[in-house]
Amino acid sequence: MLTTKDRILSVLVDHIKTGTNLSNLSLSQIAAEAEIGKSTVYEYFSSKDEMILATYTYLLDTYHQILLSDLTHSDFKNAFIEQISRILTVMKDAKNIMDAIMNNNKTPFPIFSNHLDACMKDIQSKMDGRFKYIMETGVMEGILPNREPHPFAKNVIQAIISGLLFQFVNQEIKCTEDQLMTLIYQQTIHHLKQH
Repeated sequence: MLTTKDRILSVLVDHIKTGTNLSNLSLSQIAAEAEIGKSTVYEYFSSKDEMILATYTYLLDTYHQILLSDLTHSDFKNAFIEQISRILTVMKDAKNIMDAIMNNNKTPFPIFSNHLDACMKDIQSKMDGRFKYIMETGVMEGILPNREPHPFAKNVIQAIISGLLFQFVNQEIKCTEDQLMTLIYQQTIHHLKQH
């Protein structure tokens, strides 16, 4: 069950995704859609700008939860694919938001505050740790070589993953999600075994 503050933010997220010009969205309308009184909005936010910034923080927190909740698989292949699937879920959602913002030049884009920047760096750091754990599992299972990786191996693997996911989200690759996950897995293994 969403808290009152989360209901308010969820309303704004829905409007961002549909390309609503947030400048034209009244606090009364936000309150009505969140099924609360207008005065309740002021209990949580002193201005619409504060509310918009909080909405982007809320989105990052949602993405953090999707990306970094506990894995349901403990073996290398399934944990790797599960994590890539989570990244794809976030990328599809983020693309919808960016498309809505770019198609409506009056929709405010967040000023990246120190808080938002710190949130993104925290997610990246934890994702690095998650992939390190997954790769170590691959070494322990004998799937990946037990040697010092090439100095740029991490960069190449990130390029393989992000490049293929980006192309899939933009419909530049014609395959199913399962085929995409298999392709990313195979290309990652191939690169790590070769280098």
